[in-house]
Amino acid sequence: MGKELFSQDALVSWEELLLETGRILEGDNAQLEAKWMIEEVSGITQLCDYKEQAKPIQLKRLNRLIERRVAGEPLQYVLGRWQFRELDLFVDDRVLIPRPETEILVGYALEECKSKKSDLNRTRPLNVADLGCGSGAIGLSIAREVQEVSVWCTDASQGAIAVTRANLAGLGMAGQKVSISQGSWFEALPEEMLGKFDIVISNPPYISDSEELPLEVSEWEPSSSLRSGPLGTEDLSFLLNNSIEWLSAEGLLILELAPMQADVMVEEAKNLKYREVKLRHDLTGRNRVLMAKKPL
Repeated sequence: MGKELFSQDALVSWEELLLETGRILEGDNAQLEAKWMIEEVSGITQLCDYKEQAKPIQLKRLNRLIERRVAGEPLQYVLGRWQFRELDLFVDDRVLIPRPETEILVGYALEECKSKKSDLNRTRPLNVADLGCGSGAIGLSIAREVQEVSVWCTDASQGAIAVTRANLAGLGMAGQKVSISQGSWFEALPEEMLGKFDIVISNPPYISDSEELPLEVSEWEPSSSLRSGPLGTEDLSFLLNNSIEWLSAEGLLILELAPMQADVMVEEAKNLKYREVKLRHDLTGRNRVLMAKKPL
């Protein structure tokens, strides 16, 4: 988009900009997206502030955001942040965009944390490993919402680790519970933690190489965080097979997966002698989370 959308010399209110930005963006959510962009650029929090005039530097930034969105870049990357449970996460194209399904995954993990913490014999913090952490959404949420916990966040991607570290910086005191390290799956965990994790949790790649995705996903989000291989279950199987030695005696593996993979992965978990294997639903009532306790 070569032409400047809004002249930096224009005398225009945020109210006018909101309406015009919504018109430019088009689509079902155009007006809502326009509102989020205006709030990001202006810092507006009150309705009455929309009467104020935008400054030239603000118009320049708004123009850039609109150009990126019209070009197809996901809104979350355009804004540079996205809400996930209690966190306002920094996100860019080095990591997957946090999604509602993963919020549900974290919710189930928090239930398990609460259950384990009620164990009268517990004399130490819970140990949790977030493997393939991406933006850190899972591990950092657990660190924020669980008091006595130690969290290890790992990812093979250097870019993802950088994003997680940036989000850790905004976690405050809860960040002291978190360790971050780069490496493929379990390779990044310290050997002394073998057999000591109460929960191993992951939202791994679970899309097959041949599955078609919306352009906004396939052209912008990192393929390595989406696609697992020809079957789509390769990383899920790897985690099922290799989590066993890292889990504590009553440790729990929690995995996000696609609904059509649920039955196959349940069978695989049972063949590996995992105990209390169960599926949990997402907001649409579909199987989305596999939970399995370490084999005896």
